[in-house]
Amino acid sequence: MPQFEQVSVFGSLIFWSLVSFGLLFFILKKFAFPPILEALEMREKKIRDDIKDSEKLKNDAQQIKKELEETLNAAHDKAETIVQLAHDEAKKNQEKSLQETEAKVRQVQKDAEQEILSLRNKLLQEIRSYTATLTIASTEKFLKKVLGEEDKKKLVDESIEQVIAELEKRQNN
Repeated sequence: MPQFEQVSVFGSLIFWSLVSFGLLFFILKKFAFPPILEALEMREKKIRDDIKDSEKLKNDAQQIKKELEETLNAAHDKAETIVQLAHDEAKKNQEKSLQETEAKVRQVQKDAEQEILSLRNKLLQEIRSYTATLTIASTEKFLKKVLGEEDKKKLVDESIEQVIAELEKRQNN
């Protein structure tokens, strides 16, 4: 091998190259490698601490997520309860309003019946009055004489009774 044949020429060069390399290695090991290794160890420690912190934060986040889900579920349950209570209250109010309305309708109906009865009695009274006047007038004309108060009253009462009986008969039919 031709490259090794020249070892005798370059022997001193190789020696001094090895000495220089050894000296450089010693200086680097003494002064450069410790700070570099220390920086690497610090960086490795920092990375491990960051990983531990991130795992702790991840666990904390999962715990918080779990608590939030429980809180959310509790809030959903509470909201459903509130909605159910509101629904029940609305139903009670609706039933109460319906009962009040029915009571008002019954009262209005009762008042209307009373008014109708009152108007009926008033109308019957007017009919009696008109009938009495008509009966007296027609009777006077028919008999061509003037009747006394007692006769008038008797004729009026009889006429009224006949008219009322006739009206009731028509009303029932």
